[in-house]
Amino acid sequence: MNARIRELRKALELSQKEFADRIGLKQNAISYMEKKDATVTEQNIKAICSQFCVNEHWLRTGDGEMFIESDRKQREFFAIFDELSPALQDYLIHTAKELLHAQTKMQPPL
Repeated sequence: MNARIRELRKALELSQKEFADRIGLKQNAISYMEKKDATVTEQNIKAICSQFCVNEHWLRTGDGEMFIESDRKQREFFAIFDELSPALQDYLIHTAKELLHAQTKMQPPL
């Protein structure tokens, strides 16, 4: 698991400090977790999976996909949305509704 934590952090292009900040830890805790045979607490596993939309089975075993794709996309979208000004948030909502309407029109009837 230790190597997968490092692999995940690298895939996210985060420093140990940035990774630690996102899950409420200090940089040295991440450095420790990335060392071979270091113990990773259940709480830290849950925090990593929750914060980064990581497949817990992959983190524990190495099997399956690294990320839970739909959750990752939603979190990324909402993180971007939260950074927009209120006017741009309104514009994005309007645009999303138009896209949904267009998608509905393109779908064949049942």
